[in-house]
Amino acid sequence: MTVEPAAQSPPDGAAGWFPLRQFVKSAGVLSVSSVATLVRAVVTAKLFAVALGPSAVGILAQLLNFSAFLFTVLPLGLTTGVAKMVAEGHGDRRTVDAVVGTSSAISLASGLAAALLLTPLSGTISQALTGSDRYSLLVLLILWSFPLNNLAGVISYVIQGLGDVGRLTWANVATSLATLALVVALTIPYHLLGAVVSVLIASAAQAAIFTLLRYGGVMLLGGMAMWGSVLVTRTMSVRTLGEFQNGIYQVAFGLSSQYMAVFMTWMAAYVFPRVTATSSKGRLSTLLNSGLRANLFLMVPILAITISVRDPLIRLFYSGAFLSASPLLPVQALGDYARVIGWSFGISLFAQGRTGGHLLAVSAQAVAWVVLTALLLPRLGIAALVLGYSISCLAWPVLMYPMARTWFGAHISPENALLAAVGLAVLVACTGVPQPYGLVLVPVLPGIVYLRHRGLRLA
Repeated sequence: MTVEPAAQSPPDGAAGWFPLRQFVKSAGVLSVSSVATLVRAVVTAKLFAVALGPSAVGILAQLLNFSAFLFTVLPLGLTTGVAKMVAEGHGDRRTVDAVVGTSSAISLASGLAAALLLTPLSGTISQALTGSDRYSLLVLLILWSFPLNNLAGVISYVIQGLGDVGRLTWANVATSLATLALVVALTIPYHLLGAVVSVLIASAAQAAIFTLLRYGGVMLLGGMAMWGSVLVTRTMSVRTLGEFQNGIYQVAFGLSSQYMAVFMTWMAAYVFPRVTATSSKGRLSTLLNSGLRANLFLMVPILAITISVRDPLIRLFYSGAFLSASPLLPVQALGDYARVIGWSFGISLFAQGRTGGHLLAVSAQAVAWVVLTALLLPRLGIAALVLGYSISCLAWPVLMYPMARTWFGAHISPENALLAAVGLAVLVACTGVPQPYGLVLVPVLPGIVYLRHRGLRLA
């Protein structure tokens, strides 16, 4: 995402810290489209849960995970590279036209080729993903959405390269509201078929969602690893445990995906540009510690609330039929906590050009999740997915922090190490006490940060 305030490095005196109020305000403004997407996702999840039930929700999630996996491959790296080339040729209309024309043609061609190649295999794909070939029509709908969805993603990066972020943001908000109405109109009368069609139309209309790490070949491989692990673990689940249990797991996966998307947006909007603009190792270490403190301040309460009122959240966002997912949420949240800590330092790998290290950490987590799930699934059932995920997430801090320390001299400050321990203790305590009494612990870590830094400086 093009962020104007990051064009210049901050003054020396302010290079190593974030003003908390400015951090939250800037992230909020830059996250308008993501918030709109989040609202749409929450309402859509509730509608699907009520209208479809756990089994159909599990099948829908599996089909859309397959779609998301292929969408990491089909753009062929035409993401940030397109935005960069458009930005560099902003004043030259012929150059911009050439970039737009070429990238659009490639995106349409790759999407069409994939649809043509995979159409004869729709029954086989349905059998492999769900254990049944009766979802072949839905697979076909997904396959033939590829060309337009691919083109929509490229166009969004063209707009980003032109620097028209405001227009893109409000376009995303408008399409989120419009597609939410479409989801309601199609899902209620047509059930699973309507749900698939509405989601595909929504993704074609909605510009590609901007995440922190989309960068050519590295992002292609990293995205394949991340979404590939989701697809493989969910396939093992549905084939071993059945559609109903796979639908139950969607609660943990869905809630986690939404609040972690908000976290990644904050990182992309505020932290990433500043880490990229910092060349001094000393200032970089201070900046990363400041970012970690801000992330703990923001994410520990979100995770604690999710754990403490998980049953009401499930009833609110899904339905009472999904309450058996309640024990899964604390385990998933602990894995996400490890991810927050790891990425707080790991963001420097990508921002400072150590893309190989970034790819190694992402791939290690993905492989570990698949292997752990395969080993634990016969013994633990659906709990194997969240336990495997949580353990595999340790790969991020275990790998990312030492690499950041070796290459950039970054090291966690004693105060931040203590805060991280406090955050972990809060989450464990919220898990151990009856619901909703863990809510009394929600203000603990933000209160410590506020009192220690007077609510402003985070480093």
